[in-house]
Order: sequence, then structure tokens, then C-alpha cells
Amino acid sequence: MKPKLRFKEFNDDWEKKKLGKFIDKIGDGLHGTPQYDNNGEYYFINGNNLINNRIKILEDTKRVDYTNIEFKFPTFLYSINGTIGNIARYNNESIMLGKSAAYFSHNSSTELNYIYYAIQGNYLKKQFRISLTGTTIKNLGLKTIKSSKVFIPSLPEQEKIGAFLSQLDDRIKKQEQKIALLKERKKGYMQKIFKQEIRFKNENGQDYPTWEEKKVSQFGKIITGNTP
Repeated sequence: MKPKLRFKEFNDDWEKKKLGKFIDKIGDGLHGTPQYDNNGEYYFINGNNLINNRIKILEDTKRVDYTNIEFKFPTFLYSINGTIGNIARYNNESIMLGKSAAYFSHNSSTELNYIYYAIQGNYLKKQFRISLTGTTIKNLGLKTIKSSKVFIPSLPEQEKIGAFLSQLDDRIKKQEQKIALLKERKKGYMQKIFKQEIRFKNENGQDYPTWEEKKVSQFGKIITGNTP
């Protein structure tokens, strides 16, 4: 297979391979319930902790005093139960892994970086989607993941693709940080504006009239929903 969009210095065909033969290790976390410890060193992580390509510790994330993972190579996590497809890079966080998160580990960071982006593409997602089990709660089995096929270019082209997409991720992250700061600034302004600590002036430089206090119902009808 030759993709329509690629870097001009490459023209070799891409090979189709099973993920299980391309990645050193694909596994999931603990299937049982661990013994929680409020003072534990490790956080018990599941698929819902994989948010915006990062491992996020939530308010209800429990702690344990041991871990079931010791990754020697670059790794990323992927949610496989309930919500399918959340993804995050592993950056040596102190965590224990639950059953709803799978991990991909490989001794070549470049090749794993390529898979990190390929698994977010429609080609692999479609294979995963048609093989989901369960009715109410969907599940993506490790066997399905390992047998799913992906197109693999040469190692230099993998490096180029991975570096290009990583740069885009870095730009997105920086923009997200700017947006987060703007949101916080907006909150501060809103508090001061509605407490009238900040007042605007009209085009003539004069103060607007004093604010009046009114009931919300004076501005329109308030309607609630119906109970079926």
C-alpha cells in the first residue's frame, strides 16, 4: 500500500502487519479489586483517567500501596472497557493499572510513537469497533488488539511521521495552556464585574447608570422540563 499523502522523500510500499507481531508487549491491568490504601504511593488507574492524551488523577481516584506494572520501555495506555479509545502516554507516573486500560510497550520509542498515532486513526478504530463485545458495557479484547492489522512504513518514515505529529501535539498543548489561562482570567473579570468592582464607561467617558436589583422572573418566563 502506498498512501496518497506522504513526505516526498519516501516511495516504498507500506507493509500490513498484526499489532501483536509489531509491538513487544500488549497487556491490561488488574482484573480484580485491589486493596485500597489512603496513604498508598500509587494511584489505581482505569480508562476514565486517560484524558486529553494524559494520565489524570481525578478526585475519586483511589490509592494503593503497590503497583502491578514496571515498564522498561516507552509505553502508552489505551482504554478498552466502557469508553473505548481514550489514550495517554505513560511518563513514569506512580500508578497501578486496572482492567479497563491496556498498555502498549516497545523497546523502540520511534516505532511505538508511530503506533501511538496510528491507533488513533480510523483504520484501526474500525477494526476495533466491529470486534467489540458486551451489550451495555462494551469491551475491546486484547486478542482483538493483537490480531488487528496496521500499515507499517520503513523506520525512517515512521520517525518522520512521529516527529511531525508530535510537533502538532506540542502546539495543541501550548494553545490549550493559553486557553486555560484565558478562562481563569475571564472568571476573575466576571466576579469583579458582577460585584461592580469593575465598571465600564460610555463613549463619552461617563459612568453608566447605577445598577438596579431585579428578580430574574422580570426578564422572562422560567420553565422546567416534564417528568415522563
